[in-house]
This record gives sequence, structure tokens and C-alpha cells, in this order.
Amino acid sequence: MAILNNKQWTYPMTPTGKASFLDVMTEPTHRIAGDMTIIPFDSDPDVVRDYTPEPLELDGSGRMYLFNFEGWHYSDLMAREFVSEKRLQYCESYFMVPCDLNGTRFYYMLYSWVNRDWLAFLGRHVGMPHKVADVQFSHFHPADEEYGGLGAGSRMFISVENLGLVLRAGITFERELSRDELPFSINRTPTHLGRRMFWNVCESRPLVDDLVAHWGDDREVGPVWGGPATLSFHDAENEEVLPFQPLVVHDAFRFSLRFSHASSPPVVVHDYLDE
Repeated sequence: MAILNNKQWTYPMTPTGKASFLDVMTEPTHRIAGDMTIIPFDSDPDVVRDYTPEPLELDGSGRMYLFNFEGWHYSDLMAREFVSEKRLQYCESYFMVPCDLNGTRFYYMLYSWVNRDWLAFLGRHVGMPHKVADVQFSHFHPADEEYGGLGAGSRMFISVENLGLVLRAGITFERELSRDELPFSINRTPTHLGRRMFWNVCESRPLVDDLVAHWGDDREVGPVWGGPATLSFHDAENEEVLPFQPLVVHDAFRFSLRFSHASSPPVVVHDYLDE
């Protein structure tokens, strides 16, 4: 695996790595399948600029995206031993800010909430600011006549709670979209960018402080459905989402996909300690 390929180097550290947070994620045959729902919205451009670190460049529009993904990890481990659902399934909801650095487009992850501790731990390695929270997405079920899957008039709901309600969103799907209608290409994983900072508590200084990019490999995407969305942020304890209250919420879109982290390693694109 390109992100982490050795169980023995992840906590807790044991001779076999069997107790590792990332026992499933470090399986060589791992792959991820799930459903992605993306809500574009516009916030106050000055706020977006204040919260996005230099030297990242913005276009001044205040455009942001709320990515919402429910995924499942599969690997050959499941053929060898019992694997609990909580080690396979996860939900995450996160802010993405489109930005540029040296002429390359990135999507900076400002906030993120996830429902698994192992995902929060993994994210730290590539600068993802995951908080463990109650992340919930409504589901479709093939046995239901109206909500058997994506279709005209079907709806879904998203909520994040963490010491109070953080956000709520809803989407009413109207039609299948062509990929040319989307605000960015989904054929390749949008390059995620995070600020990775590890503090040296022994010397009271940053040990690492940089911007790290990562993306998925072997990506396959299914049909895309879209429709109008609602999105609101709330005054939850220990959160700073109210400054990003949407000025405009654009049509959302949803698709199924599968990918892996099999070959492409994360890359440092800017090192603040070199400044």
C-alpha cells in the first residue's frame, strides 16, 4: 500500500502489528468501494482566504465543497479471519477548498468529521484534520419501491453531530448527469491536500509542518445523479463552522466508486520549515 505498507509501524506497535489501528488498511489487497455525495457552496471569500494557508492561491469566489463519503474496505483478510463491520465501514464529511499551488489544482481539506478512530489516525499521516464524530447518511434499499436507489424525486439526508449539531444537508435528486456537467473531473480522484503538523513536545517546536497531497488509484466511477441541495451549519461546541454559512448552495451530485491506495505515495508539495 502506498500510504502505509507496514503494520508494525502503526500504533499500537507490536511484533506482529496485529493490534494496529490500521490492520485492514495495510492489507496489500485492500480496496475501497462506496458512495460519494458532493455539495458545492459559496461562502464569504474573505473567510475562506483567512482559513486557507498561504501560499495556496484562491480565485476569490468563496467556492467550497462538502464531500460526504460512505465507504467499505475489502481485502483478502476477510477470507482468512473474522472482521467486524466497524473495521470495514466508515463515514466521513469534510470541507474542501479548491486552490492552486505552482499552477497545480488541489483541494485543501479544512475540516473533517469521521465515525472511526482508525480513520482519524490514518488521516493524521497525510494532514487530514479528522475529528471522530457522529456522521450519518440516509440510505437507499433495493426492496423499497420509492427509495430503492437513485432516481428522480429520491432524497437523502446528511448530518454531523459532535458536542452539538455541526451541519445538516439534504438533496433531492432530479436526473442523471453527464460528467461534463460537473464542476471538476471525477475520472481521477481530486487531489486532496492537508497541512501535516507534528509537534515535538520534547523540544517545543514543530517536528514536521508541510502540505501533503494524496489521491486514490485504480478509480472506477458509476452513474452520476444530481439535484438541488440544502446545507446549514450550526453553533456546535468546539467547532468553527458558522463563518462558512453558505451564501449560495449549488446543485449536489452523487455517484458510486471504487479505488485503492495501491501505488501512488503521498507527496510533500510545500514545507513550511524551509521558509
